[in-house]
Amino acid sequence: MDNQQRKNNSLLVHVLGLLILVTFCKTASADDSAVKADTATPPGIVCMMNWAQTFYPSLFSPPVSGVQFASPYIYRYYPGTNAYVGVSSTDNHVYYQGPSDATPRDMGDLSLLLKESGCGEKPYPIIFVHGIASSADTWATYREYLINNAGWTFGGIPAFNPAAKTVTISCPADSMGCTGSAGNFYTANFSDNQELPLDVQGGELAVIIQAVLDANPGATKVLLIGHSTGGLAAREYLQGLARVFDSSTAIPYRDDVARLITIGTPHQGSFWAETCHVNFDIFDIFDKVGICDLLPYHIDSNSVSIRDLQPSSSALDVLNDLTTHPLPANVSYVSIIGTGQPTLTGLVDFKEGDGIVTDTSQNLIAVTGELPLELKSAKIDIPFRECGNKIKVPVIGSVGQTHTCETTDIDVGAEILRNLQ
Repeated sequence: MDNQQRKNNSLLVHVLGLLILVTFCKTASADDSAVKADTATPPGIVCMMNWAQTFYPSLFSPPVSGVQFASPYIYRYYPGTNAYVGVSSTDNHVYYQGPSDATPRDMGDLSLLLKESGCGEKPYPIIFVHGIASSADTWATYREYLINNAGWTFGGIPAFNPAAKTVTISCPADSMGCTGSAGNFYTANFSDNQELPLDVQGGELAVIIQAVLDANPGATKVLLIGHSTGGLAAREYLQGLARVFDSSTAIPYRDDVARLITIGTPHQGSFWAETCHVNFDIFDIFDKVGICDLLPYHIDSNSVSIRDLQPSSSALDVLNDLTTHPLPANVSYVSIIGTGQPTLTGLVDFKEGDGIVTDTSQNLIAVTGELPLELKSAKIDIPFRECGNKIKVPVIGSVGQTHTCETTDIDVGAEILRNLQ
C-alpha cells in the first residue's frame, strides 16, 4: 500500500526535483535562423508540454500553443516565467531551465514523464462516473482539457435508458471532437441517482461498461473514475452486487475493469447523510439551523441515495462485507482523498476531510485493511472556491465543504493523470 499526501508546494518540488519537462538548449533561441515551427512533433511531447503549463502555471506561463526546435531539441519558451522546457532527440530526456538556472537540468527519461502526465499509451477506455445529484457535466472542464490539450478522443456520454434497459452514447452540443462511438474516454450519466439505490446505480454502470466495450472493438477492460457515490456504484458492480432496477438478480462481475480510481467517495458513509435524513429527536436542531444546506446540489435529504449513504445503512453494511462480497484481486484501486475542510463526525466532533466526507471514509484502504489487493491513496488539500459552500452554525461556527470542487480541482486532475497507467 502506498499512502501519499500531496499539497501544492510539494507537488511543485516533486515536479522540479524528479520529473519535469523537456530538453532544450537556452542558447539555441538566440539564433533566429535555427528556431522555427515544428510540424512533426510527436503528439505525446505536445501533450506533456500542455500538461505542464496547465497544471503548473507558476512555472510555465503564459500558455504556449506551438513548439520550436533547434536540433536536437524540441522546446517551448515561457516569457512570463522565463523558463524553457524541451526534449532532446539525442537521449530522449526531458530538460528544464528556469530563470535561476545557468544550464538546463536533465529531468529524466521522457517515458517516465509521459506516464506522469497521462500522455503515454492508453490501453483501456476510461469512464468517468458522476456522484449524487450530479451528471456527466461535472467532468466538463476536465473533458475539454483532455480533448484540447491532451489530444484524447472523446467517445461521448453513455446514458442508461431504464425503460429499454439499453445505453445510448451521445455527444454534448458544446463539445468538439466527440465521436459518439469509439474513444479514449467517456463521461457516464445515470438515469436518476437520487432515487436509485447504490446497487441499481451499479447495474446501470454495468450496462454502460458493456456499451463502451462494444464501441471499442478489441478492448477487453475499462478504467473507472468515480466521484463521490460514483465510486460506490463502481464497487457495487465489481463486488457482484449490482442489479437492474426491477430485478433482484445480481449482475456478476465480468472481469472487465482494470482499475478503479475513487475521488471523495464515502466508502464508510457520511455523517451528513445520517443527520439530514432523519427528522426527529436531537437531530431536529440541524434542520432548524440550516445545517443540511451544506449538502451540495440541492440534494433531497430524504432520497434513497442519502439513505444508502448513512454509515449504518444496510447498503454499506453489505458493500463493506468484503468476506462475503470481495473486491476483485486483479483490479488496482486508488483513493484520491479531498481534505482541507473540517468534517463533522458527530454533533460537535470533527475530523479531516472535504466538509462532507471524512478522509478516513474516503480511503478504501480503511475498509480493506490488510487484504492482498493493489491499493494506494493520495490526499489533496482542496482550496475553497465558489464551487463549494459555507454555512454558520450556532456554537460550532462556520462549516464549509469543497466536496463539489473535487472534479474541477487542478491537483485532483493531476493526480488522476498520474494514476492512469
